Amino acid sequence: MILLLLYNVFLIFQSIQPTIGVENFSTYKVDLQNDPAYILELLPGVGPKRAQQILVFRKEYRITSPQDLTRMNGIGQKTVDSLWHLTKSGAEE
Repeated sequence: MILLLLYNVFLIFQSIQPTIGVENFSTYKVDLQNDPAYILELLPGVGPKRAQQILVFRKEYRITSPQDLTRMNGIGQKTVDSLWHLTKSGAEE
């Protein structure tokens, strides 16, 4: 009987506790065409200087995928490969 009482107290206590982690959060994906430099700097291999270069590059060329960045001097395929899961593609806009 005491175990049943303790179990009921436990259930009541659990029901009044706020549930943590219920929100459905999606991962933020960086928009290479529109995001500001401070957001671009969060990408691996992109620092303040490279972010500014991307800003200048996208004034002349539309960036629809990370692959477009290979036209920039100093960005290779290895960097581009690390950006695919972190960025939006043109189809997601």
